Amino acid sequence: MSKRRIVPWLLAFAVVAAGFGLTREKAQEVQKINAKVVEVGNIGYGSMKLNPLREDQYPKLSQTVKEYYATLRKDSGFIEYYDNVRVYTKHGKTTGTYIAFVTYEMKIKDIYTKVPGLGTLYITKENMEEETYRIEKDEHSPEVKQCVAALSKHEDVQELLAEVNARYEQAVNSDALLKEALTDLKNAYERQAESE
Repeated sequence: MSKRRIVPWLLAFAVVAAGFGLTREKAQEVQKINAKVVEVGNIGYGSMKLNPLREDQYPKLSQTVKEYYATLRKDSGFIEYYDNVRVYTKHGKTTGTYIAFVTYEMKIKDIYTKVPGLGTLYITKENMEEETYRIEKDEHSPEVKQCVAALSKHEDVQELLAEVNARYEQAVNSDALLKEALTDLKNAYERQAESE
């Protein structure tokens, strides 16, 4: 083969080899990016129209919440059970996060009247394919508090809060034993908080 033919072949081979090397480097770079957790924002999460309060929209998420409340009951020592647990959700600030507003009726031991209540939970989707959810323990982080505060100002959440508050006041005013038990519980929690 003449030198004229060898040089173009070598150049072509060098270009292909270099291109293959760059492609491999880019593929490795993409894999590194995919391995990192990339938080994507939920556009419009702060808008009530784009992020309405929805009841039981995610059955597996609702089941996770109900299991959580069953665990709370076991750990408390004074709660017999939670009844009529209803889960309302809004999307959180980032994809795969949710703020759950949970209404319930709590039965305290030795008290006839159930206590209507509302809890707020920060939930993340653990596995996209299997739709598994986790209740996060860092719900008191400044970012999560800010998100919950913003969503709590929505009119649909305010209506839910007002409804639960009205039922709570009615229950407390209708049962003197319940009122006394709740006062005792409040005092116990305040003493515990002071000692910590």
